[in-house]
Amino acid sequence: MKKLNQLKLSTFLLVALFGLALTSCSTDNANSEAIEISEFEVQKVLAIDDYTGIVDNAITEAFLGKNGTGKRFSSQKDTECYSTTYTDAGFTMIFNNCIYNETDNVSGTLNATYSIGETNTTFTATYSNFYIGTIQLNGTRTFTIGNAANENEINFSVTSDMVITLEDGEIITEAGTKTAGIIFAEDNIVIAVTGTWALVENGDTYRVTVTENLTKLLDCEYFSDGQFTLSKNGIEVIIDLGDGTCDNKANIIYPNGVTEEVTL
Repeated sequence: MKKLNQLKLSTFLLVALFGLALTSCSTDNANSEAIEISEFEVQKVLAIDDYTGIVDNAITEAFLGKNGTGKRFSSQKDTECYSTTYTDAGFTMIFNNCIYNETDNVSGTLNATYSIGETNTTFTATYSNFYIGTIQLNGTRTFTIGNAANENEINFSVTSDMVITLEDGEIITEAGTKTAGIIFAEDNIVIAVTGTWALVENGDTYRVTVTENLTKLLDCEYFSDGQFTLSKNGIEVIIDLGDGTCDNKANIIYPNGVTEEVTL
C-alpha cells in the first residue's frame, strides 16, 4: 500500500467515520396517504447506523498509528478517552467511560487484528459488551483499505455484523457493507459512499441500498447528491439528497410518487 502524504492522512482520519449523518426533521405538511415507512423510521435507521460507527475514527486512527509510517511504535498510546495497547497481531482499545464525538459515555474494550496484503490492508475490530451510554454493542466491524488506480484517490470499506441491545432489552441486528471513496481534486475533496446494509428490529427488516453514489464536498456539512432506498419488509421509499448543491434539504419519494421535502 502506498504511503499517504500528511494531507491525505489527516483527511482520512477526518472522514473515517462515514456513517450517514442524515437525521431529518419532518415538515409541517404530513403525507395524507397511508405510508408503510414513516419519517420516524427513517430517522431511527440512520440513528442506529451512527451508533455502530461511532468509534470508527478512533479505531482507524489506532491502526494508522501502529502501521502508517512503517516504524515500530511504542506499545501504548493514551488519550483522555481511551488507551491503546499494541501487539504484533493487532491492538486493544479500552474506552474509559468517556464522552467521544459528543455522544453519551463510551465504555468497554475493543480487540482488533489485522492483515496486510499487497493490494489491501484489512483489520477487524471485535466489540464485546461495549457500551455507548445504555446501548450495548456486540459483534465485529471489518475495515478494508485498498489501493486505488488513481493516486489521488483512497478507497476503503466497512463490513458490519453487529447486535445492538437497547436499554429496554430490545435487540437490533445490523449487517452489511459500506464503501467510501475519497477523491483529491485540485480545489476540493470529494467523498463518495455506496453500499447495502440491513437492520432487523422486532421482526421488521429495514434495508438501505445506495442506488446513486452519495457524495459531498469535504467543506459541506451534508451529503448533497445521490439516492438511497429504504425498504421495510418489501415496502420501499427513495431518499433523494439533491443535485449537488451544498444545502440541508432532501426529498422522500413515496411509492405512489408523492414527494415530501425534509430538512436534514
